[in-house]
Amino acid sequence: MQESKVDNRIDHLKPIMKTLRSLKTLRIISGRTVVSAKVDGEFTLVTFEEGQSFTLNRWGHQRSNFAALNEFTEAMKRNNLKKVEALCELYAMEDGKPLKLPQFLHYIKSRDLSLIEKVHLGLWDLLSVDGRKIVENYAWRLEEASKWLNGCKLAQVLPYIIPKTLEEAEEFWKRFVEEQHYEGIVARSNNEIFKLKPVKEVDAVIIGINKVSDLFAQKQVTSIKVALMEEDGTFVELCDCGSGIDVPLRSALWKLMEYKVAEDSKCVFIKPMFVCQIEYTDTFQSVNSKLRFDGNNYHSVGTREFVGLKSPRLMRFRDDKEVSPKNLRLEQIAYFLGDYYWKRQLRA
Repeated sequence: MQESKVDNRIDHLKPIMKTLRSLKTLRIISGRTVVSAKVDGEFTLVTFEEGQSFTLNRWGHQRSNFAALNEFTEAMKRNNLKKVEALCELYAMEDGKPLKLPQFLHYIKSRDLSLIEKVHLGLWDLLSVDGRKIVENYAWRLEEASKWLNGCKLAQVLPYIIPKTLEEAEEFWKRFVEEQHYEGIVARSNNEIFKLKPVKEVDAVIIGINKVSDLFAQKQVTSIKVALMEEDGTFVELCDCGSGIDVPLRSALWKLMEYKVAEDSKCVFIKPMFVCQIEYTDTFQSVNSKLRFDGNNYHSVGTREFVGLKSPRLMRFRDDKEVSPKNLRLEQIAYFLGDYYWKRQLRA
C-alpha cells in the first residue's frame, strides 16, 4: 500500500442525515425509498482515472495500491470507463461480518498483507462518470455501480434494498443489522436521508454533575458523569451523558447538588446513590478512570482498559436498582463488543 498526505478535503461531500428513533417511523415510497446497510468504517472518496485509482479520506490521507482498491480498478477497466468518482466506506470484514472501526484502522495501517486483504471498499454513491455529474436517482446509481462491480469480492456496493413495504425494510434490518452485525442502516426517502442504529441500554450510577454549559449557572444540569462497578466495589467511570433539552428535567436534576461530596473545575462529584438507565448506540475502546468511594469522597485508584459509549442519553431513573456490583456490572455492555479487544480482556 502507498499512502501520502494532500491538502484536499472531502467533508463537504458527506451527506447531512437525520436520526430515526425507530424504523417504523420511516415512510416507504414504493420504488423510490432506498435502504442501505451502514458499516463502521472510514468515509472516503474513491477516484478512478487513466487506469489508476486512489482513495482520499477526510483527513487528507491519499491511498493507492491495496487489494480492495486494485479490484475496484480492474472492474472499472473491464467496463471501459475513463473516470469515476464515488463515495465509499473503507472497512474491515472477517467471517462475512463487518468489524469495528478500530480494527479497520489497525488493518489499514498494517504492513501485513494478510490483514490489508481484509479491508473492503463499500461503494454507496456515484458522483461523476467520465466527466459527467450524476443526476440520476439514487437507486439508479447503486444499480449501475453494482453491475460494474459484479463478481468482485473486496470492492462492492454496500448491501441495499428498494423496499415496497415497511415489512421488507424490517426484514433487511433483521438480516444485516441483527444477524450480520452491520452498524445500522441509511434510508433515503422523499429527498431526505435518515440513519438508524441499534439502541442499547445500560444501568449506571451517577457520580457527578458536569459543569460544561453556561446553563450550570442557571441551576440546570445538562450533563452527568456515570459509572459502573467492579466486583470489589471499585467504580469505573463510563462516560459523560447529556440530559436532553427538557428544561424541567435539567432543573430537576439540580437537586443532585444536595449530595455533593467534592468539586473541581469541570465536575461536581456526588454520592453514588442514584442508578439510571442510559441509552446508547455503540461502544468504542477507551482507558477509563477507576475510583474508590470511602463514604465521604472519591479517590483515584488507577485506570483500566474498557469502553466508552457513543451517543449516550439519559432515559430514566431506576428506583428498583441499588448501587451494587450486581446491578452495575461491567458485563452489561461486554456482550455488544464482539471484537478482538474484549476477547483479549476476557483472557486476561
